[in-house]
Amino acid sequence: MKYPMYQIELPETTEAVAFVNGIEARDFTGFLWMWKNMNWIKTVTTEAEGCVQVKAGICSPKELIMVSYWHSEKSLKQFFRGKPHQQMMQFVAKNPLSLCLYNEIYQPPKIGKYVHEPQGMAKLAHK
Repeated sequence: MKYPMYQIELPETTEAVAFVNGIEARDFTGFLWMWKNMNWIKTVTTEAEGCVQVKAGICSPKELIMVSYWHSEKSLKQFFRGKPHQQMMQFVAKNPLSLCLYNEIYQPPKIGKYVHEPQGMAKLAHK
């Protein structure tokens, strides 16, 4: 079977970034918060200005991962200053031992390859 595969060329000076965000419950309080809020976190991130797409996954019953694609690091940092992110961090401030959080920001070094609909960085090139 032949698939419609294509590549995109990103501009050399693209400001687009991918943000990898992980949440791991360290205790029952963190576990309950994570499962109660996972859809809300995805929704508010998806609706944030500058967010192009969000992909979320379950790594295990106590760990979630989310990859979001942004027009720029500036728009991502604006989201960090917003009310939804502050609400997330309030739980962490009140329960500092309940979650293991990690995040990384990546700027794409080169083109991507895609089959069928544009996903991730390809959404930036195919508006």
